[in-house]
Amino acid sequence: MKILGIDPGTATIGIGVIECDGTTLSAIDFGWIETSKDDGAGKRLVKIHKEIKELIQKHQPDVIAIEKLFFFINAKTAMAVAESIGVIKLAAESEDMVVESYAPLQIKLVVTGSGKADKTMVKAAVRSILKVRSPKKKKTHFDDLCDALAVAICYARKNLMPAPCEDEVKSKKTLKKKPAFSGKNRIRRGKGGR
Repeated sequence: MKILGIDPGTATIGIGVIECDGTTLSAIDFGWIETSKDDGAGKRLVKIHKEIKELIQKHQPDVIAIEKLFFFINAKTAMAVAESIGVIKLAAESEDMVVESYAPLQIKLVVTGSGKADKTMVKAAVRSILKVRSPKKKKTHFDDLCDALAVAICYARKNLMPAPCEDEVKSKKTLKKKPAFSGKNRIRRGKGGR
């Protein structure tokens, strides 16, 4: 199954296409859509809409996963990102695509194991899972494309990959615990080499 992950924005929109066979994930394509601050809001939205439609037509994903808007940013930025999400969803709908949205905390938890993960931890997890790297010595928007890939990974892990069985979860927890101290296990050493 192909998943198109999108990290919405206005200046930069991260995109990542992954494939999931039910047990493994692989990156097919990733990058970003960039709009110019010199263009008006309308032109920027038209560009985003056009490029998302082209991506859908090129890769034919089965589903689109998009990061939900996070409201700790200022109202002006939130409005611009909300407009971008609107045109992304319009492009998806015009291509008969299903769109699933995930909150940043949910994405971090599924991808890194911690809802409090920072950008560095998310990038490290995405690199580890998909074996992707930032092009060397080139100006990139690697954070944005990693966020897009993380959204796609989140969708795959929540919907397509088997959850670990209870025995696996218990054994992982047991491995993390320190063994209980027992007098029988104690080794005594002294000057006599005993």
